[in-house]
Amino acid sequence: MATVGLKDLYMATITETAGEETFGTPERLAKAIKAELSVEVAEGVLYADDAVDEIVKEFVRGTIKLNVNDLEPEKTAALLGQYIDTDKVIFAGENDEPPYIALGFRAKKPSGGKYRYLWLYKVKFKVPNENFETKGDGINFVTPELEGEFIKRDKDGMWKADYTGLPTDTVAASWFTTVKEYTAPAG
Repeated sequence: MATVGLKDLYMATITETAGEETFGTPERLAKAIKAELSVEVAEGVLYADDAVDEIVKEFVRGTIKLNVNDLEPEKTAALLGQYIDTDKVIFAGENDEPPYIALGFRAKKPSGGKYRYLWLYKVKFKVPNENFETKGDGINFVTPELEGEFIKRDKDGMWKADYTGLPTDTVAASWFTTVKEYTAPAG
């Protein structure tokens, strides 16, 4: 699953009505520098007749670490459940509750013009650590780093949509206009 790039970082809000989650229209979050995903899996091994009889592995949760070029005040407030006023001042308080969002992006494959497209269905970010650095003899960029956890959805247990294809494919062409949902095969 080699990739040679990362771009088109999008987020979609999640609204819950009567226990049913729906995704808002995806919107550009920031320019992506790096995305690092790790997944935690619970494992159980059943032994019978002096040997392994069954192995069960289940998704528990995952972590995503994002490095982006910059975050607009509105995006920061939306990701962290904070408040922003008309002057674009962000107010953080003890009662902030970061919402769950869907997070999508794509990574270029090394050949053939294909990309790997991903949506993480239910991500919650935490307030990031911040670094500031004085300017010395050279230029050193300090960019935002975000960390969030993603979990499976209640309704179907899905946690990710993952597609590899050309940007002109029907699935890829609509990837960032709506969050891709599972459709069961007919029959």
